[in-house]
Formats: sequence, structure tokens, C-alpha cells
Amino acid sequence: MTRTGDVLCLLAAAGVISATGWLAATADTGQRYEAGLVLGLAAGLSVALLRRFTRLPLGRRRPYTFALPLPAPDWRAPLPDPGGDPEALRPHAERRAALLSDASALGDKLENTCSLPPRLRAELALFAVTAAIQASNSVILPPCEEPLSPDPAYDAAHALGELVAGVEFSRVGMRALEALVTEEPLRPDPPCYFNPLHERGHARVAVPAGEVAACHGCAKEPVPLLVPSAAGPVPYYESDAVDRRWRLLGYGAVTPDNGAAMIAAARDGFRPSPAEHRTKVG
Repeated sequence: MTRTGDVLCLLAAAGVISATGWLAATADTGQRYEAGLVLGLAAGLSVALLRRFTRLPLGRRRPYTFALPLPAPDWRAPLPDPGGDPEALRPHAERRAALLSDASALGDKLENTCSLPPRLRAELALFAVTAAIQASNSVILPPCEEPLSPDPAYDAAHALGELVAGVEFSRVGMRALEALVTEEPLRPDPPCYFNPLHERGHARVAVPAGEVAACHGCAKEPVPLLVPSAAGPVPYYESDAVDRRWRLLGYGAVTPDNGAAMIAAARDGFRPSPAEHRTKVG
């Protein structure tokens, strides 16, 4: 609601409370109890409606810090290249997914206390929750009694692609929570298309598929994230083992938005089942 609307609502509420108070003051002695009860209900309902539909503080206590475990890891920092080994990246991805999971409980609380427009608050809370779920899912290998495919390299590439997705979803979710805390809209902060584990993609470069975000180093000389394949290491965006959604989006680097594309992709479906993997490579 606009500031003018807030003031009009406040004046209307004051009028209702004043009118009820006047009726209570002029009531007969035998009606004072009922009149006082009506006054209390009118005042309470007015305050509740003002808190729900306006941006007036009315005694709200707004948290301005994250309730993160200490010492909190730097979720913004780039991560070392795993060299094609998913187990080298797994501890980092698990740590960041756990951090977001611990912090995501703030989403519901902040959604009801910050002064951002209700629609934006709901969107940011949705980002935080969806990202937390997807980050946690991405660092958990699906339980199965046999490999996902006859090719161990395929399995390793698939696992590595999921772990990178977990890292990026952790960043998206933490940024959404930060936006709720600072009461500022979520701004674009895409990863590097060539290697999402690098610094953030603050430069734009042209590739055959179009213009993508890249870190300053890869903007000069691309150093792609390599994943295993039967023919040797290949860039993740050329590997069929990496989830198609993440390859097409470049983990959010192809579309210069605020993480909405990754959230939409996460909500669009789940990872292929082990049977689908075997059928695809069989």
C-alpha cells in the first residue's frame, strides 16, 4: 500500500476507535462493561488490520541480522575447481546447503515483518524455501543398488553437475534471505557461465548460444568447469550427464535475472530417475 493509503487507513482506524471510545464514555453505568469490551475489540481489530495491510511499524520488531551458526562460512566466496572429482566438491556443497537450511527458517518470519511490498516478500520467501530444498536435494545422491549408468564417468559428471547446482541454489537462497533482512529487492548476481564456482559473472561475453555472464578472468580467457566423460574431460555445458536444465541456464548465467530462472527450473521438475539415466545411455 502507498504511504498515502497508510495515512488514510490510520485516520480511519483512529476515527473508529475515537467513536467507540465516545460511545463507551457516554454509556450508562450498567453498560460500561459491554462498552469497554467493544472498545477493546475495536482497538485490537484496528491495530491488527493496520499491521496486516499497511507498512506502519506499530511496534513491530524487525530483525536485521542473520541467525547463522558461528563461525558462519562465507557463502559468497568462490570455490576451488574439483578437477572433475565430485567428492572434492561435496564437503563445500554440503556445508553451504546446511547453512541455507539453518537460515531458511527466517523466511517465514521476515516475510511478515519487513516493509517490502507483500508480493515481493512472498516471492523472496518462496525463493529461500525452494532454494533450500533444491540445494539439500542436490547434495544427496539418489539411493540405488547399482550405478546410474554403465559408465562411471557419466555418474561422476552427473554427481558433479548436481553439486554445482547445490552451491548455486545455496547462493540464490542466501541472497533472498539477505534481501528480506535488508528490505531491498533482490538484484541480479549471476554466476560465471564457464565455471559457476568462479567469481560472480559481472562481465558479459558472447558465445555461440548468445551473450552470457562471466567472471572477469573467463571474460578474457575462458577456463571452463570440466566434468568426466568416456572420451575425456569436457566442459559441463557439453556433457549430456549434467542435468539439461542447468546446462541450458548455465546455472543462471544465460538469463541475467535475479535467480528466478533457477528457481523456476527447480520447481519445473525433479532430476531424472536412475532408470531414465540407464535408458538414456544404454
